[in-house]
Amino acid sequence: MVGALADRHRNHQPPADDGPVQLRRVRRHQRLPGPAFSPVSYDWLVIGGGASGLTAAVLLAQEGRRVALVEKSPRLAPLLRGFRRGNFHFDTGFHYSGGLGQGEILDLFFRHLGVSERLRTTPFDLTGFDRVREPGQAEFAFPVGEERLEERLCREFPGQEKAVSGYLAEVRRACAVHPYLDLDAPLAGSGALFGLDGTSLRKMLSRWTDLPRLRRLLAVHTLLYGVPPEEAPFRLHASVVGPYYQSVHGLVGGGLALAEAFTARLAELGVDIFLGRGVRELLFTPAGTLRGARLEDETVVETRGCVATLHPTLLPALLPEGVFRPIYRRRLLALEDSLPAFTLYGVCRKPNDLLRGRNIFLLGPLKKGLEDSIYLTAADNGPGSGSGLIAIAPVPSGAVERWKDSVAGRRPAGYEAYKAEQAAQLVRRIEEGCPELGGIEVMATATALTMRDYLHTPKGGLYGVRHRLGQYNPQPRTRVANLLLAGQGVAAPGVLGAVLSGFLTCGEVIGHERLRERVKACR
Repeated sequence: MVGALADRHRNHQPPADDGPVQLRRVRRHQRLPGPAFSPVSYDWLVIGGGASGLTAAVLLAQEGRRVALVEKSPRLAPLLRGFRRGNFHFDTGFHYSGGLGQGEILDLFFRHLGVSERLRTTPFDLTGFDRVREPGQAEFAFPVGEERLEERLCREFPGQEKAVSGYLAEVRRACAVHPYLDLDAPLAGSGALFGLDGTSLRKMLSRWTDLPRLRRLLAVHTLLYGVPPEEAPFRLHASVVGPYYQSVHGLVGGGLALAEAFTARLAELGVDIFLGRGVRELLFTPAGTLRGARLEDETVVETRGCVATLHPTLLPALLPEGVFRPIYRRRLLALEDSLPAFTLYGVCRKPNDLLRGRNIFLLGPLKKGLEDSIYLTAADNGPGSGSGLIAIAPVPSGAVERWKDSVAGRRPAGYEAYKAEQAAQLVRRIEEGCPELGGIEVMATATALTMRDYLHTPKGGLYGVRHRLGQYNPQPRTRVANLLLAGQGVAAPGVLGAVLSGFLTCGEVIGHERLRERVKACR
């Protein structure tokens, strides 16, 4: 089947020499002395091959549009794919998700996109998919199901029944008004779906309870999108935790399986893919109409429309002066990144099931709130002995600023010493908080510079643009006709947020009600 589709699914990469390169039946563009032109004109060009870009490309191609996708990395979905060390595959972009239960929102999205048949979900521990360990306290386990969660919280915090019930009701109400989280909700204007105004998470929690530990437990999932509770919009937080309160699943094969499912679907739809080079500039007619894009190897791709999923602060550099109004341009350039993190990829020498179907949050003293927290999740284990793990620890902004001008593979000794020290400290804290893991062998580490260079983002924030109160995050539609935006910074963080962003943006092209009805038909 793949071979039969190869002539329709072209992966355009710069060849190693000046001659044509043939891969199965896939022909790649030659490198020419002057600007090369793509052989066809496209209806839509999608910039970026992450989850939101893949979603947008599939949705537009399913509508009969001729679509091209440009990805700067040599492979599609580099963050989703992860990497291997020895017998272990480490996920870098997908660990678990809400909304993947039968008939739930992400499941329906995947069905409509035509990728669900290539994916196999695996349920997380019903009794505790996320377990929180705090100094001097018994472990708290978040069970799957809102009723179970309410019962457990009320048992853990007697006298707080009204607070627990009221807060969970607020989460339900916040999710119920978003027409791409609840397909039966009235269709609202797309610009307000994930507004960054309103009440902060901290204020919402303070309305219901004055117990610091209860507030911290209900805010612990801010670590999944890198914004502290005092800055996080409650509506955004509800959109993240609400699906987790309903069901929690992983994917067999992790993010790599998702990347391969999308790749196969793009092949079926005949989407042309340009890999290993980014977009250098968007091209316009003298009248100001979008007409194409020039890639980094000078190839010109003609298109009538563009969905840009790159980091929003990078967009102004692709446009001629004056295309965006000065105030909009300044807003894009001023966008802040989510908090950076230090990530450790390791292997436990002692085989164990501690992280099988569950995650661990190691928190510091209560007075420190969510500072000094560590998120632990399992790697996608291979046949080797031991158990792989991934540890993510938020760090202060600017922690690696002094080495920002260094290049991957040629970092100075001071940077390597910093990583070694951070890794040693992290291992000590993990072994103290989770003694059952045994000894941990460090396989790899990553900092904000790693993420910056690997994902081609300005500062390497773990979750892209920060979603915080008071910040103007861009909406899907710009003032330039047929230039749309998508990505985590436009809608919400995580795989669900990125996929939802693709739907939200393509709804501007297809029609929101029409698109939602098609997703509903997948029930």
